[in-house]
Amino acid sequence: MNRRKIAIIGGGLGGLSAAYFLSKKGNKVTIFEKEKFLGGLAAGFKIEGTTLDQSYRHIFKTDKDLIALIKELGLENKLRWYNSSTSLYWQGKIWPFMTPIDLLKFKPLNLYEKIRMGIVALWLEYDKNWQKYEKVPAYEWMKKWVGKRAYEVVWEPLLKGKFDKDYKKVSMAWLWARIHTRGNSSDKKGEERLGYFDGGFQILVDKLVEKIKNNGGIFNLGIKVNCLRKFRKEFDLIIDTRPIKKIDYLGMITLVFSSEQDLGKYYWNNINDLKSPFVALIQHTKLVDKTKYNNKNIYYLGTYLSQKSKYFKMRDKKIEDEWLSYLKNIFSKFDRKKIREIKVFKSKIAQHIVGLNYQVPKYWINKKTYRMNFAQIYPQDRGMNYAVKETKKVVRAI
Repeated sequence: MNRRKIAIIGGGLGGLSAAYFLSKKGNKVTIFEKEKFLGGLAAGFKIEGTTLDQSYRHIFKTDKDLIALIKELGLENKLRWYNSSTSLYWQGKIWPFMTPIDLLKFKPLNLYEKIRMGIVALWLEYDKNWQKYEKVPAYEWMKKWVGKRAYEVVWEPLLKGKFDKDYKKVSMAWLWARIHTRGNSSDKKGEERLGYFDGGFQILVDKLVEKIKNNGGIFNLGIKVNCLRKFRKEFDLIIDTRPIKKIDYLGMITLVFSSEQDLGKYYWNNINDLKSPFVALIQHTKLVDKTKYNNKNIYYLGTYLSQKSKYFKMRDKKIEDEWLSYLKNIFSKFDRKKIREIKVFKSKIAQHIVGLNYQVPKYWINKKTYRMNFAQIYPQDRGMNYAVKETKKVVRAI
């Protein structure tokens, strides 16, 4: 590959990975990022004296490309692996939802419904032929195979929480990938193991930035790129990681807070109540020990929303009031006065809608411009591992 001047539009994990791989080969790389910080959805912030991620994240054992990059960067010793725990909130009660035994004890479903649920989960975990699901809506497939009641209790709230009003558009190929990937991330004992950095994923962002700078890379922050015409004159090649115009995206809002209170037992809580303003309650310090956060408990409340949602126009304080008020429905002992630090993060580009017969956007725009965006990840869901994997694909093609 010839050594060239390369512009990368966007400083998220995909853009930074591309800058790292390309600068390592001797190319002169310049990154342009509209925000005043780097990392995109993987960026961190300070809470309880420690860096934490703006949006909740972890690594699966199946994230081979991301793990390989972490090893290459010398960060493997900062990555810790933990046993996960999951629950499902339904009609005022939190149910453990991790093992076949938990499913059998899940009283909202009868025995026949539970057996169907278990068989379907195993089928999707082991079935590798995802192409046959492309033309089928996820909600229709699930309703047919797990049954109406199990669909309404378990899958409908999750699909609506993930895709808002667009949930009926979503292909079963997308849901297959979610179940298949997660189902294969367990250890030999059947326990799901999740990876997390001491100090959050900002450590990965910082190391990439350090390596890129050492390789002669240049960063331009706070610069919004609207037109690529002038870049085509100045650079030999452009990698554009901005949102793709023909793709429909959903936004995401996360509310993060630290508290004196220890509210529950599980790391990941699916909130299967359609009246809830958030779809997930993540008790981060049920995965990572709270001694790393000034001995305080760390919580995320999160949801995906239409870009036209009222919450994107709402003041942070009002979101806090509404969401924390609902949290008391889940944990009656929740005391807002025990909260120490709190922050709301909003992103209008957080999830692409994977419709039927989804057409992956082309990488090559013209002879000087490549496009690289998480909307090109298919059928898997967008995520850090696939950002790295897609980056490798583009770098090989250049």
